[in-house]
Amino acid sequence: MVDRYQVVVAGGGPGGTVLARDLARAGVGVVVFENGDETEACHNWSDAVEKNALEAAGFDLPTMGPDGYEGPLVKKDELDANLFEPHVMKQLQIRAPDLSGRTRNDVDFRYITTDRVVLNRLLRQQAVDAGARIVYGHRVDGLLGNTGAALGDVVVEGMRVTEGQSEQTFDVGADVTVDATGYRAALRTGLQGASPINRPFSKGDLAVVHRTVRRLDMDRADEDDLTDHYRYGAYRGYFWTHRHHADVIDVGGGVKDAPGRVDPRAIVEEMIRQRPSIRAETLRGGGGTVLVGRSPYSLAASGFLAVGDAAGQVIPTTGCGVGGALVGGMLAARTIANALEAGNTHIDGLWPYNRMWFGGPGRGRHFAALAALKEILQDLSHGELAFLMRKDILSGEMLTPSINGLFETPDLKATLMTLIRGISRPGLLLKLNRATTMGRKIFCHYSQYPEKWDPQAFRRWVRKADKLFARVVSEA
Repeated sequence: MVDRYQVVVAGGGPGGTVLARDLARAGVGVVVFENGDETEACHNWSDAVEKNALEAAGFDLPTMGPDGYEGPLVKKDELDANLFEPHVMKQLQIRAPDLSGRTRNDVDFRYITTDRVVLNRLLRQQAVDAGARIVYGHRVDGLLGNTGAALGDVVVEGMRVTEGQSEQTFDVGADVTVDATGYRAALRTGLQGASPINRPFSKGDLAVVHRTVRRLDMDRADEDDLTDHYRYGAYRGYFWTHRHHADVIDVGGGVKDAPGRVDPRAIVEEMIRQRPSIRAETLRGGGGTVLVGRSPYSLAASGFLAVGDAAGQVIPTTGCGVGGALVGGMLAARTIANALEAGNTHIDGLWPYNRMWFGGPGRGRHFAALAALKEILQDLSHGELAFLMRKDILSGEMLTPSINGLFETPDLKATLMTLIRGISRPGLLLKLNRATTMGRKIFCHYSQYPEKWDPQAFRRWVRKADKLFARVVSEA
């Protein structure tokens, strides 16, 4: 016997739960299968999440008081059950990777530090309160239906699930199946014959991270460098210190998962040794793998969508993925509700999700362009990046969009100033110009993402996208 629902979701992270919540609020029958148990947390730390994504998801953002953020969702202590850290980071200092200097101006930081454990718990509770069902301790093993065909011929009819303790396997049928399993994309990558959607994330798409949240010795804090900052481009990644409270600091970093990479934990420990006011006791923290790669070309097939990290909805320049997952989940819920109402959950009925994510004014076109920019520039040496910052070519104004997940090209005045300031390093300026040019071409191409499912139009779009990204690789 096959259980059947209107929508079945694999994964109970931010993207899967906000989708289930919104669908349940729209009267759609939805179940979420989560591999972990109900008491398991996700990342035991606070992440920077875009304010506009949290607000769109329905969270009341705190106000700024004289001593930091204020409001009912603001933490009073590092370990309480509230959502937002009180420390305000309106401006973020950007330092050279070799610590030889910093940008003249700081970056406008449009995030708020958000407790991931609390966020997941709130979203899951909201989903259940709306009528969604969340089933814990169940592993998703694969898709049901015609899953080995080309994209236009794929028909997903549900998924196979295994109960963790008994190892009993059963099938769950659904009108729409959603992959929200994280960067491993356990379901999406099983669509073996559909190359525009099935691309797995490889090591080049991933970063290795480590972070630790510690108490400060306040008697010594004034003597230490505890400024909120990114050490941008260090070791093909970046490192940071972020205050959570007056007496609590988050120290961490991430680097591209590539041969010969440094261990980010070693760099973080070195940063702590240089700051004697940071105590040894760890309040929260950990490490792992973070996605920094781009999405596949389609996130939809007949009866199927992908959201969150499984869909590559992550800012490539920072690895921040919670905001993208929230937005992706909400867009997917809207698309699915409309498709069910119209009685059409085939690829053409679910295609608006692709268009809303990739096309104008979607986030996906920004993320794709930033992925190209990063691919070309990530191998710049510490000395080259320091030169660009020292000459105010890589400026706070230039970095503000990319750190906030937006791709913007410099205007004519900025381009002329770059030429004047960098005249002594023409090869470096040429590489910077190639990166910007390729980012702009990819941004424009994604802005022309097909509005409707048309196999021939989509194949033409994919061919051009392939050529553009091939050029990116050749110029990196």
